[in-house]
Amino acid sequence: MLRGIKRLNRYEKRLLRIAKLGGKLVKINQAGFSRRTDEGFRFPIYSLEIGTKEGLEKHPVGITAGVHGLETIGIQILIDFLEYIISPKSTGFLPELKKGKLGLIVIPIVNPGGVAGKTRSNPGGVDLMRNSGIDAEKPLPFFGGQKFSNKLPYFRGHGLEPESRTLSRTVFEKFFHVQDSILPVLDLHSGFGTVDNVWWPYAYTHRPCSDTPLYEKIASHFKDHCGHINFAYGPQSASYTTHGDLWDKFYDHYQELYSEHESWSSRFLPLTLEVGTWSDIKEEPMKLFSKKGIFRPAEHNKSEILTRYRGFLRDFVRLGLTKPKDWTEAQ
Repeated sequence: MLRGIKRLNRYEKRLLRIAKLGGKLVKINQAGFSRRTDEGFRFPIYSLEIGTKEGLEKHPVGITAGVHGLETIGIQILIDFLEYIISPKSTGFLPELKKGKLGLIVIPIVNPGGVAGKTRSNPGGVDLMRNSGIDAEKPLPFFGGQKFSNKLPYFRGHGLEPESRTLSRTVFEKFFHVQDSILPVLDLHSGFGTVDNVWWPYAYTHRPCSDTPLYEKIASHFKDHCGHINFAYGPQSASYTTHGDLWDKFYDHYQELYSEHESWSSRFLPLTLEVGTWSDIKEEPMKLFSKKGIFRPAEHNKSEILTRYRGFLRDFVRLGLTKPKDWTEAQ
């Protein structure tokens, strides 16, 4: 636990440096708390708001990481990206943040208790990406979520956990009431497959979500116009189905709110970037016997991995500059 807490503190110190670097453009908030540990301690969950008041209210874009405590490569990729776009001297600086054309809502570590305890689950033993309460159609046995015991992996819990409620509240408050906007949110994960996947809803069913045509246009935009051709794009259910995906819950909630509002044009578009970390297992077979091994890249690739996604994340954020009509008119 002590080593995990030290690692968590290092991440938090970097977030403070980002706030200092960004000056008035960056605000750190305490969005909530983790589930209480056996020792009685709760870890704070921080969010960052980056941009002007106008950008945050009218053109918000979300990025989250650290939902699973073992998948720390996503946290590191996100922190590296924030440093990349915040510094005015950086080649990746996003002037739109300063001009009020974009705002970033970021939760860098959704599950700080899992990071500190070096576990996939939160301190209550609950897998947060199995926690929404949604029952999947033909999920993978066990891996897709189970209700037997919090002593076993992929435990679904018995109601929304504090971390899930914090994420839900942030998404609802910052995105659900924004009008005439594309509202993209990206959740960073790692550990599945040998390639990087960009997933959209659904995880619980093979039925296509109502925004599938728009997601497909965005995927084509990333590949054909931005050059991001090394990603596999599609619904998560094309890879596997699971119970309890939080983004399925948020997406369906948004659809239910505005399904009968014909004049409502905004589109809430959650995506998941799953960094594939299995490709180097042949080089480092001992990764299979390490608790974190399959969730992180080989050490000799780590520095390159951290900077590899800067361009993709920057192009993702710039989706917030578009309007729904831009995609309706796109061929």
